[in-house]
Amino acid sequence: MTRATLRKHSTLAVTTAAAAMAMIYPPSGHAELPKRLEATEAHSRLGMVATGSPEATEAAVRVLENGGNAIDAAVTASLALGVADSDASGLGGSTYLMIRFANGRAVTIDGTPPAPGHIDLEALQAAAEAGTTTGHQMVAVPTTLAVLDLALRKYGTITMAEALQPAIDLAEHGFALSEIQITWTRWYYDDLLAASNYYPFLIMEDGKTLGTPGDRVCNHDLARTLRRIAREGVSSFYRGTIADQIEADMILNGGNLRKRDLARLRVTERDPVRTTYRGVEVLSVPSPGGGVTLLEALNILETFPSEFLAQDSLDRHHAMIETVRIARADRANSAVAMLTAGMPGPSILSKRHASARAQMIVPGEALAKTAISGPVDPECLPAGESTTQVSIIDMHGNVVSFTQTLGRGFGAKVATPGLGFPYNNFLESFRVDKPQCPGFLRPFTPCATDMAPSILVFDDESMMALGTPGSNAIPSILIGVISNLVDRGMSLRQSVEAPRVLWGGVPLVTIMAEIVGAVTDADMDSLDSMDYEHPLLRIHFPALHIDVVDFGGVNAALFRPTEGAYTGVTDGRRGGLAKGPRVVAASNEE
Repeated sequence: MTRATLRKHSTLAVTTAAAAMAMIYPPSGHAELPKRLEATEAHSRLGMVATGSPEATEAAVRVLENGGNAIDAAVTASLALGVADSDASGLGGSTYLMIRFANGRAVTIDGTPPAPGHIDLEALQAAAEAGTTTGHQMVAVPTTLAVLDLALRKYGTITMAEALQPAIDLAEHGFALSEIQITWTRWYYDDLLAASNYYPFLIMEDGKTLGTPGDRVCNHDLARTLRRIAREGVSSFYRGTIADQIEADMILNGGNLRKRDLARLRVTERDPVRTTYRGVEVLSVPSPGGGVTLLEALNILETFPSEFLAQDSLDRHHAMIETVRIARADRANSAVAMLTAGMPGPSILSKRHASARAQMIVPGEALAKTAISGPVDPECLPAGESTTQVSIIDMHGNVVSFTQTLGRGFGAKVATPGLGFPYNNFLESFRVDKPQCPGFLRPFTPCATDMAPSILVFDDESMMALGTPGSNAIPSILIGVISNLVDRGMSLRQSVEAPRVLWGGVPLVTIMAEIVGAVTDADMDSLDSMDYEHPLLRIHFPALHIDVVDFGGVNAALFRPTEGAYTGVTDGRRGGLAKGPRVVAASNEE
C-alpha cells in the first residue's frame, strides 16, 4: 500500500488498531495537559544539564561553572545519582555513555554488564519458576564505575576524587526525598522487606517507614565506600578491598558474582550507530544496547510522509506501534549482534531494508507476531525497568548522553552490609529455559538492553542529547519525541509533554496509552479484539504517579548555535531538574 493511500485511510472504525487513540491529544492544546505530563524547562547561554535528580543536576552545574567540561559534569552527575536516585542507578549497576566532541567525533563507552563466569543455572531456573526477581543470585557484573573511570581518565579534566566529592557530601549530609522515590519504594515495598535485612534501612528511616517528600535521607555506609574509592582508586572496587567484601557477601548468600569476575571486566570504546531522519543525524549506542532498534524504527517511520505523521490521525499511532514491533523483531534476529556484542548486519539499518519492512504495515490490521518475528522471539531479549537519563552540553560544544540502570527498581534489592549500595538484578532478565534465545544465560554473556541514549545533530548544527527510562518502551518513547520535533514542529518541551502511545512494557505485547481526551472504555475495548495478544494498559488522567512512570522520563538538552542558547527539559512523568550555569570560570581544558 502506498503512503498516499495510507493518508486517506484514517477512519473511526473500531477495527482499526489505533482507533482507541484518536483523541489522546487535548483538543485545545498545551494548556489542557494534566499536571503529571507538564515538563520543566530551563534556558542558559553557558551550557545545560538535565537529570532525574535536582541534586545531581546541581552538582553537574557546579562542575561546569568551575570550568569543567561535559564529561566531568556527566561523571559527577552519575555518582550523585547513585546516592540521590538509588532506585535506578549506582555503583552496583550499568551505564551506557555517549560523547560527541566539539570537533564532531563521537564515541560510546559500552557498559554492557556480563554474566559471571560461574552460573548456578538450576537455582536460577527454580527462582524463575517461583517468580523470584530479587536476591544475590540475580547479580551480574557491575559496570558503571568502570565506564565513569574510563570516560574521566581519557576525556575529563578533573580527578575521580573531585567527581566523587558531591556524592560523598550527599550521602553524608543527606538529600531531600522526592515523590517519585516514595512511589518506587511503595511499589517495591514488599520485595524490599523480603529480600534484605540491611538494604531497607538505607532507604527508610527505620527500615519500614516510607517517609514524606522533603525528608532528609543520609547513607553513611555509602559515604564511607565512596571515600575509599576516592582514596584508593577505582581498582579498590574491582580488585581490592571492596571486591573482597562483595565476594564474601555473594558466597554467603548464594550469589554467582566473584572477585575474579570484577577483576576481568573491561569496558571499551565503540563507534556509535548512525542514521538520518529527514536530514537530522541520529547517533545512538550499538548492540547490545538499544540504539539499533531505535534507528531502524526511525528509518521505517521516515518512509511515511512527514505530513501524515504531523496529524493526530488513527493511522499515525498504528504506524508508530508497528514500526517498533518490526524493529525489535529484526534486532532479536540479529544473532551475531546479540551473541558477540558486535555491530549489526548492514541490512538492518539500511534505508532499503526499512522501505521493505514499511510495506508490511497496513492500516486497520495488526501485524501477526509470526509475520515479523522470524526464528527468534523478540521477547527473548533481556530488558531492564528502572533507569535514569542524563543529558549535558557544555559551552565548548561537547555533548554527553548517558543512561544507567539497576535493572528493576532497586535492582536485586540487596546490598552488602557496610557498603551502602544496591546490586543490579540483570540475571533475572535472561532466559534460563530456551537455549535458542539470544538472551539465554551463559557464563560471561552480555546482557542486552533497550537503553538508547542518543545525540541528534540538525541541519543548522544544532545539537541535542536525549534519552529515557522505560524498559522495552524506550524506542517507542524516543521515536515519538523525535517525530514530534521533526514532523510536527513542536518545541522540545511540547515534544516531551505530548501524550504517548507506546509498544512495550511487561509483557512486551502491551500497548500503553495516556488518555487525556474524551476516550471511552468502549473505544479502548476495540483493541482487545486485535492480534496484540494482551489488553491495553490504560492510564486515565488524573492519574497516580505510580501509573505515569510506565511512560518514561525523557531528559534532554538542546543547543542552538545561531542563537547561542541552551535549552533543557525534564519529563514531568518522573520529575528531575534542568539547569544551566550562571557563570563559567576559566576552562580546565588545555
